[in-house]
Amino acid sequence: MVDRDAVEQLFAQYGWPMDTREFAVLNEVFAKDASMTVSITGGDTHGPVQGRDEIYEFVSSIVSQQTDQRRHVITNHRIVSDDGGTATVTANLTLVVITDGVIEVKSSGVYSCEVIQEDGALRFKSMHLTLDVPF
Repeated sequence: MVDRDAVEQLFAQYGWPMDTREFAVLNEVFAKDASMTVSITGGDTHGPVQGRDEIYEFVSSIVSQQTDQRRHVITNHRIVSDDGGTATVTANLTLVVITDGVIEVKSSGVYSCEVIQEDGALRFKSMHLTLDVPF
């Protein structure tokens, strides 16, 4: 059974490198053979990106190009199902961006993820982020 607090901590660990560019943390949150897809409603789909190393490269290359300060606010964590080996979880994203001292909500979206235990830690096996507008 997946603990809700552990799920919230996993999402917090995922969001942290997006905001601080401490990309090494990504190696702690994704399973070795994880997949990640980002879909923009009415727009492009990126991925699926396969494998922890490829996810690291994908995320770090996008975030490294951003010149503003981003804050990922991830809330409403919900364990949809849990079979004891894999849990399906969802959460909401509110993406806050600060540019030249001006703060705005840049996007919002929904994460749909599978989480597993791997090497004694809870990790994302798959992550699909559907954004309401481009980021």
